[in-house]
Amino acid sequence: MENMRVNHLPSLTWNALHMNDSRVDSAVTAGEAYIGKDLTMGLEEGIRGEELPCFEKIETGMGPDMDALRKAGSMEPVQVTVPAGVKEQVLRLHIQRKPGESAFLPVQIAAEEDSEITVFVDDTGVKETSGGTLALQFRANVKKGAQVRLVQVQLLSSQEQKLNDIGVFCGDEGRFETLQLFLGAGKTYAGCRADLAGKGSSMAADIGYLGRETQSYDFNYEAVHKGKKTRSDMTASGVLWDHASKLFRGTIDFRNGSAGSSGDEKEDVLLMDEGVVNRTIPLILCAEEDVEGNHGASIGKLDDELLFYLVSRGMSREEACKMVARARIDALSRRLGDEALSQQVQKYLEEVFHG
Repeated sequence: MENMRVNHLPSLTWNALHMNDSRVDSAVTAGEAYIGKDLTMGLEEGIRGEELPCFEKIETGMGPDMDALRKAGSMEPVQVTVPAGVKEQVLRLHIQRKPGESAFLPVQIAAEEDSEITVFVDDTGVKETSGGTLALQFRANVKKGAQVRLVQVQLLSSQEQKLNDIGVFCGDEGRFETLQLFLGAGKTYAGCRADLAGKGSSMAADIGYLGRETQSYDFNYEAVHKGKKTRSDMTASGVLWDHASKLFRGTIDFRNGSAGSSGDEKEDVLLMDEGVVNRTIPLILCAEEDVEGNHGASIGKLDDELLFYLVSRGMSREEACKMVARARIDALSRRLGDEALSQQVQKYLEEVFHG
């Protein structure tokens, strides 16, 4: 598929800024991915190839072109249904593909009432490649009182491209959480849309990224508040080095009928070089009176006083910068909840900062 347009801003801004959406430069095909699965005992019968109708209605953060790409491929979805009342379920997906080829993996989670599942996804299978794209589309239907947690670690090579698309529907008291570490790939496009339709439903997104050399990140995260007393939290923390670039769109959308709802969007970016490009567009849309939305950003260089302190203790300036940058990623890595994934992240960071 050529000329894909993704990550559409819900309410357009001045077009000359080139932030309303993004174009995927290279042609993308929906090839087959090779997946290693590891499931909690008892969930095996929940895996099915056919697609439930409820998933078609769930909108995603990257937009309709990702749906078109999925339909153009032949890869059956990994679909898991968590029975009502079943807790502490785990699904681990290790995604691989042939070197130089593209792959598309759809994942669909149906969480029945009062159920819980954590999904771990790691893209660490290909080290040396001649390019290609790895695409993931994750959809979750979170019913009353259910909880879905998605944990992702992306450590692809600098020649690869990643498309990461998420769409979630939450019923009454339903909750969706995602923790994402984007550390590799030459180009990353990521979007997430959570429809908080049920009363008291909530979402939380924690995004960490490390940009080096000419890496680029393009994000679009939306929390759509439809039900009463809903809650959203979005936090992005990253480091940009060399000539890396990042565009983050964070939208909190209070629809009519979402009285008593609240949302927060925060971003913390550390700029390590003069050549980096950092763009952020926080957006709060409001069609309801009794709501509360906040956004804040901390964007800047390494604090001179902190740098002076570290250098005065015997560190070189370069060592001090690397230590502070790594600490940001380590903070999220410690929250992954999977020892094997954490070790992979630590190994990757060792190669980046000390290799």
